[in-house]
Amino acid sequence: MYTIEKAYLITEQLRKFTTGYTHHVVGHFANIDFWIHEVIEALKAIDEHKKRFDNIYNTQKYWTEEHGTIVHGYCQICNGRCEFSDGKPTLPKLKYKSEKIDSRRELVDAAYFFLARCYRIGLLTSEDLKKRCDSIGTSIDPNDLD
Repeated sequence: MYTIEKAYLITEQLRKFTTGYTHHVVGHFANIDFWIHEVIEALKAIDEHKKRFDNIYNTQKYWTEEHGTIVHGYCQICNGRCEFSDGKPTLPKLKYKSEKIDSRRELVDAAYFFLARCYRIGLLTSEDLKKRCDSIGTSIDPNDLD
C-alpha cells in the first residue's frame, strides 16, 4: 500500500540520519523543516486512509450498481467466461490495519530519535525539540537526551 511504503521510506531515511556520523547528521539537519514536513504529511496520509478507502469503496459500489457492471470470472478449463460466476464485481476490502499502526509508530519513533540526536549534538534547543516533537505528536523522554 502506497501510504505504508511512503512512511517506510521516510522512516528508513531518518534512521540512517540518526546513526550517521555527526557531520552527516549536521548536513541533514539543514533540511529539518523538509523532513518534519514529510513526517507530518505521511502521518496525515496514514490517519486519513480509512476516509480515502471509504471514498473508493462507495464510488465503485455506486458506479457498478448504477451501470449494471458485470464482471465474470475467468475459467481456466475453457479459457473463457466462467459459467459459475455470478457477475458481481468485487469491491475493495479494507486491509493493513496493523501495518498502518506499526508504520505510524515506527515513523514517529524514527523522527523522534533523529530529533533527539540533533538535540544531543547541540543543533536544537530544548524549546525547539519540544516544538518539533509536539508537531509529530510525541513526547520527550528525558533519558534519551543524555
